[in-house]
Amino acid sequence: MNKRRALQIHLWPSISLLLVIAGLVYFAWFPYPFLKFTDPQKFSLLLIMAAGISAPLLTMLVYVKDKRGLILDLSVIVLIQILAIGWGTFTLYQARPYFMVFALDRFEIIAYREIDNTKVLDENLLDKPFTGPVVLYASMPTDTALFQQLLQEVMFEGKADLQFRPEFWSLYLEKMQLVPAVARPLQLLLDARPESAPMIEQFVAHNGGDINHLLFVPVTGNQGESTAIINAQDGRLLASLLIDPWVK
Repeated sequence: MNKRRALQIHLWPSISLLLVIAGLVYFAWFPYPFLKFTDPQKFSLLLIMAAGISAPLLTMLVYVKDKRGLILDLSVIVLIQILAIGWGTFTLYQARPYFMVFALDRFEIIAYREIDNTKVLDENLLDKPFTGPVVLYASMPTDTALFQQLLQEVMFEGKADLQFRPEFWSLYLEKMQLVPAVARPLQLLLDARPESAPMIEQFVAHNGGDINHLLFVPVTGNQGESTAIINAQDGRLLASLLIDPWVK
């Protein structure tokens, strides 16, 4: 076996693995519109790509038929490659949008590691679909004492805000009828974002054709900002679009 054959033997499994990871990242863990990555996630992607491509090249460089210690050299290369790809993939997995929590007047995208899982009392709140986050609703406490305690903890003790507190969560489907009261007309977004008119008009055409039946709220998170479109009648979440949601 020559160097070229050694490269091929290592390269094709590496490319196959990269394709599988890319499919998971772009279609399951960070589906549209969560395709923007923070700097640490970009580093993880770069590390995975570098390990996937450079390791086969190193195999080609060190491979010499009947070389003493060849098996050890190749084993070290493969081990380092597996560790690098494994660490990068695990980092992306941990940072994936797990929760999409509506609080006050917007959705917040939250990773699993950003919340205290011990306070999740209902396992249904962790029932994440294979693609995209689980959609939840964070209710402001109605009890005066609990409300004052929440303000005290957030404003003066530096504790997590409402959307990061599982004790205030419920499934979005149970509270979605409350959302239209704080959402804004989609027509307002269309007027403010003429560059996004084709996207909005296409969406309207595929969802009844009447823009007056559609509202929007902002979506924020570490992956950037987008716009959630909801049904004006019942608050049902219809889609999220990569459009700047902040309009006057």
